[in-house]
Parts: sequence; structure tokens; C-alpha cells
Amino acid sequence: MKPLRLLCLSALIVLGSSTAIAQQGGGGLGNLPGAEFGAVLTRFLGEHSAFTASVNLGTKSEQGAMVLVPAKLAYLGGQARFEIDVSKVEGGRMSPLVAEQIKAAGMAEVVLITRPDKKLSYMQYPGLKAYAEIPLRDEHNPDTAKKSKVEKTKLGEATLAGYACIKHQVVVTDEQGKTSEGTTWNARDLRGFPIVIETSQKGSTVTLLFSDVKFGNPPSSAFEPAKDYQKYDDVKTMMREAMMKLLGGVPK
Repeated sequence: MKPLRLLCLSALIVLGSSTAIAQQGGGGLGNLPGAEFGAVLTRFLGEHSAFTASVNLGTKSEQGAMVLVPAKLAYLGGQARFEIDVSKVEGGRMSPLVAEQIKAAGMAEVVLITRPDKKLSYMQYPGLKAYAEIPLRDEHNPDTAKKSKVEKTKLGEATLAGYACIKHQVVVTDEQGKTSEGTTWNARDLRGFPIVIETSQKGSTVTLLFSDVKFGNPPSSAFEPAKDYQKYDDVKTMMREAMMKLLGGVPK
């Protein structure tokens, strides 16, 4: 494939997947976590409101397609910082060649910060030194999720990732009466932390497997966009300008 065509394809894939991450998940990389991620966590974490962890997030569509996303997470009372490297996502429809081009262009690392107190989320690209603000809808607001009624039913016990766990069915009912269900495996020796959370999001089964959990407040700077990054009003504008800069340096 010619360099110009390859770079165009790479930029378009990143633009589509980044917009999907910011909104609902999906696009060319499958159902990646988006602005709803903080709200989902709030429903199932219970009393655990301050920690950092590694997390492997898997989504399985109704058609059976699986996408695996290795990530880093910082969480503090509804504020969430989710870091991924797009080039390391497994199971998406991105070829290794395109993944390498995206990485070389500085578009692989993506940081999503959710700030319910500001009713905003931030999509940040360290490689581009840029970020965009995204309004946080009410249904994605962890503060709204906190007002939901949560019912837990013990289903049994199991050992996962070396931890003795209690398996629970969790039913969440929001203020409008809408219910959502999930399953958690809460580790006895980790203060009852749900090291595995399984739920359904828009027709896909979503599984979160936590490791290296460290309790305590992450630094407040983790939930702020970098001060020296360029700010954009929306993701599409940010990615469009990045693509133009990328292609501008390629000989015709």
C-alpha cells in the first residue's frame, strides 16, 4: 500500500474509533469504554471510591466477536481516568500495519477523563499534545448512578485470579425505574473489591478484570487535562486537524 493511502486510512480509523470512544464505544475497534465508564463503575464498586488498578476489559458482541482492551485506571469518587494504547487492542478490525502507523504518528495513546462535578469528560492524546472537551450526559453521570437502588444477591463462591471471591448478582434500578443487571466477584482478602465485573452494555457483554489494585486517593492532577496541551471543543475537530498535519508532511 502506498504511504499516502496508508496514512489516510490510519487517520480515518483513529478518527472513527476516537469519536466512538468519546460517545458510546464501538466503531472500528469494537465496543471500547466511553463516557459511560465512570457511571458503570459507580453502580458496581460499592464502597470502593478511591483506587488505582490495571484492568483488562473485554467486550463480546451478540455476533460473538470479542475485543480485549488492556488499560490503566484511576478512580476517585466518580472521577475516572482510563488510559489505553489503541495499537494494543486485541480483536478489533485494525491490521498490525495500520496499528504501527498510528503509533508512529502519535495517535495510539488515548486518555479518557470523566469529571461528573464539571459535567464534562476529556478525550486526550498525549502523542498529539491535544485534548477535547465532551459534555457528559445525565445518564452517564456517576452522581446520577449514585442515586440508583442497588440490590445484591449471593450466588455462590469461587476462586478467581488467586482470590477467594463471593459471586453476586447485582440489580440496579435508577430513578426512572429502569433496571440493569450485572455479576460481580468480590475478593474476600481485598476488602470485598469486585475484581471481576460482568454486565451488558448496548447488546454487548462487558467484562472487567482488575489486577494490581491499590487503595488510596489518586493525585488530583490525574483528573485534569494536561495544561500544555492544545484544547479543542470537540473530538472530530481535534482529529481532523491532526490528520491534516499528518498528511501535510507527506510528499504527493
